[in-house]
Amino acid sequence: MHIRIAPEEALALARITKQAPPVITSVVGDGDVIRVVADLRRLDTLPGPLKLAVKVAPIVRADVKLASFERGVATLSVEVNAAGLPAHRLLSLAAAPIEHEVAKQGLPPGVVDVQPHARIAVDVERLLEAKVPGVTVWGVKVQDGRIILDASVG
Repeated sequence: MHIRIAPEEALALARITKQAPPVITSVVGDGDVIRVVADLRRLDTLPGPLKLAVKVAPIVRADVKLASFERGVATLSVEVNAAGLPAHRLLSLAAAPIEHEVAKQGLPPGVVDVQPHARIAVDVERLLEAKVPGVTVWGVKVQDGRIILDASVG
C-alpha cells in the first residue's frame, strides 16, 4: 500500500488513538522538512539543566528531516530552536524524558534512540510491531510537505 499523509493529519490520528506525546503541540510539513512545535512544560520528568532551560524558553521549534530509512529504522536529523537560539546541542539532555514518554505510550525500550550530532533513530519496524502487528513499512520519505509510506499488510 502507498500512504501519503500530512504530518498534521498524522498527529490528529495519533491524538484520536491517544498515542500522541502531549509535549507536541503542532506539526506541519514544508517541502522535505517537518516542522514541530513542542511545549516542554508538558513533560513529567526533566533533568536539572533542562528544567532551567524550560523556565527561560518553554516552547521549542524543531525542523526534522529524514536522513535515512534502512532496515526498518528511520534516522532523523533535528535542528532545534528555543527562544531564537539553536538548542539542538541540548537534544542529548532530552534522551531520558523522551524514553519516559515512549514507555508511557507502551512502546518497547530503545524504539527511539537519541544519537549524537542532533539525530534521532526511530525503529519503525519495532514500533509498528508493538502497535500495529502485521504492518511492514519498507519505504519512507518526506516530499511536498507530506509523509509518504510504502507498506504491506500480512
